[in-house]
Amino acid sequence: MIGLIDSNNFYVSCERVFNPRLENRPVVVLSNNDGNVVARSNEAKALGIKMGIPFHQIKTIVKLEEVAVYSSNYALYGDMSRRVTSTVRDMIPDVEVYSIDEQFLDFNSFGKYDLKKLGEQINRTVKQYTGIPTSLGIAKTKTLSKIANHLAKKSMTHKGLYVLENEQLIKEYLSLIPVSDLWGIGGRYTLKLAKHNIHTALDLYNTPEQWVKQHMTIVGLRLWYELHGMPCLQLEETQKPKKNICTSRSFSSKQTELSVIKEALATHATTCAQKLRKQGCVTNFINVFVQTNRYSDDPKYSNSFTCTLPESSNDSRVLIHYALKALERIFRAGYKYQKCGVMVSGLTPENQRQTSLFANEKADESLTKGDTLMGVMDTLNEKYGRDTIKIGTAAKSKQTKSWEMNQSYLSPKYTTNWEDLLRAKWAEIC
Repeated sequence: MIGLIDSNNFYVSCERVFNPRLENRPVVVLSNNDGNVVARSNEAKALGIKMGIPFHQIKTIVKLEEVAVYSSNYALYGDMSRRVTSTVRDMIPDVEVYSIDEQFLDFNSFGKYDLKKLGEQINRTVKQYTGIPTSLGIAKTKTLSKIANHLAKKSMTHKGLYVLENEQLIKEYLSLIPVSDLWGIGGRYTLKLAKHNIHTALDLYNTPEQWVKQHMTIVGLRLWYELHGMPCLQLEETQKPKKNICTSRSFSSKQTELSVIKEALATHATTCAQKLRKQGCVTNFINVFVQTNRYSDDPKYSNSFTCTLPESSNDSRVLIHYALKALERIFRAGYKYQKCGVMVSGLTPENQRQTSLFANEKADESLTKGDTLMGVMDTLNEKYGRDTIKIGTAAKSKQTKSWEMNQSYLSPKYTTNWEDLLRAKWAEIC
């Protein structure tokens, strides 16, 4: 049996853990630059606030209904996600992290254990240890477990847990699910299936295997098997290394100065380097891009340039150096830039790094020192908080606020910054 555990309204739940006054109150979390709603509490959903709606369109209802508003606090959410996953792994050893708020669990090693009791224990323990409420769906396959998870979350009777294994019930629920809602069915397949009178998940379930094989390739066939309780999608307990890494942000206001964009780009290159080191990889290519707002009346311009590194690297200093060289090639004065970014590609494992054929002992020594320096930086930043130590080019200056994301409603980084730790106060009882 496979389980899918999902943290309920995850971003909102993270904010509520450290601010209990938010319980039973409408809460929304906004996207980068406080642009759109990306998370809502159930109370906010009841007010009719839609996912993705621009924030400026709901300011009136926010004021009238006293909706609590927060900017996305990615440092907090990422750390809370790790805590949830760690708590789950203490009880279920075989776990695949599917997203920041979802994990697949493999229960096959538990034999005839009462999965309902185990599921209740998992939900209860995660809530107790992290403060995050969860919903857990359990079924024979990943696809069915997603359906079971939906039932656990939305149903008033299942209370956050549903074990879906009765074949008749599976068919009844499949009849209620549009085929477009199934995992892996996109718009193109939805239209194609509709032409053959396949509108619900049950319609696909009842379609002959040979027809699926002929018209939906191997991906559709796997889905068909999964709907019939035959596992085809195995748990991936170790995350596959990314083939490329991109870091980019829109500026909080339009930028015209090269020095400002250099600082932003150096920051993005530093982030890419940190992600490379965390993944245990080095890069061979670094691509830099800049662009103006395509929807404004200002003159339009966008461009990119790719540098090939002389040697594979994940050193922040090296990536910043070549990112800035690329920027000088594509920057044009007179434009109001809205966004810039860095993408690294041609990734290879760090232990398979290819050095120059003409490298000497001095170059090897420099490489070793660079690796040591980056290791020390990462250790300090992990211990004392992100960006405690930074390369000078990417350090914050007086002009940083002009390009950093607009986060007017940002909550403290309660778990990753010493300065933001909650402080307990003794109250004298008279």
